[in-house]
Amino acid sequence: MPARTFIIHTIACLFLLACTAACDRPAPVSPSAHAGARIVSLSPALTRTVTDLGGGAAIVGRTPWCETPAAADARIVGSFEDRDLEAIAALHPTLILRQSSVADPALETVARSVGAEVHSWHFDRLSDVQASLVPIADLLAHAGITTAPEAAARITASHRDAVSAPVHTTGPVLFLFAVDPPMAFGTGTYVDDLWTAMGGTNAMRRPGYPAITAEDVVRLAPAAIVSIGRSEIPAWMADASGARVAIDAPDLLEPSAWMLVQGPASLRRADDAIVALTDAQPGVSK
Repeated sequence: MPARTFIIHTIACLFLLACTAACDRPAPVSPSAHAGARIVSLSPALTRTVTDLGGGAAIVGRTPWCETPAAADARIVGSFEDRDLEAIAALHPTLILRQSSVADPALETVARSVGAEVHSWHFDRLSDVQASLVPIADLLAHAGITTAPEAAARITASHRDAVSAPVHTTGPVLFLFAVDPPMAFGTGTYVDDLWTAMGGTNAMRRPGYPAITAEDVVRLAPAAIVSIGRSEIPAWMADASGARVAIDAPDLLEPSAWMLVQGPASLRRADDAIVALTDAQPGVSK
């Protein structure tokens, strides 16, 4: 075979091998091929909030637990604890949002390499969720989603209206997120913040999310027991309270804009059920 023919044949083979290898791995997205915001959200709560502020279509990367329909087609890139840096870089995001109080230098390095900004929020209380709305809306507006500030103002007003009318249940209510063993929403939790803002009283005065015993439940003698989730309340809890209500309310478990608007509505639904039960049982106080 002539040398020139051999060289051409070799180059063709190498080109074919390179093309085959390239097809076996996901192709990175060119940043110039996309205009506007490209958001990677490493928090289901932030994914929900961005969506409620009008930025759902800009989400290109998410966690496996982001259930917001607007982000369903976004690529799964892990979570803030186990994120795939290569996958994030390939998406060429403009914004990376995370829910954490701990710095992530490796993520910051990747962000700088693709020209993205990283912004973090830490949600301990309902007030933290409220305080995040305007900064997130401003980020979205700066990225071209100009209706975000208006949406934030609307959500804030809706939340204010939602908690303004007091609940009818005046006695202390024990809120559970697990029943076997019982685990309660104590002081300083999202549910406690919402319920007390609506004029209610939380029967659990310990902070955080304590596990409690059957004796604790009886000793607290709550006016009502509300289980938030899909678990049925055990029959033995009838000894502690005649008013037992179970509500499936995922909005009360996710610190997002969704919680600010839908959370009070879910608690008001529980309040209505308590009132109905206590009215039907003479001698049972609310």
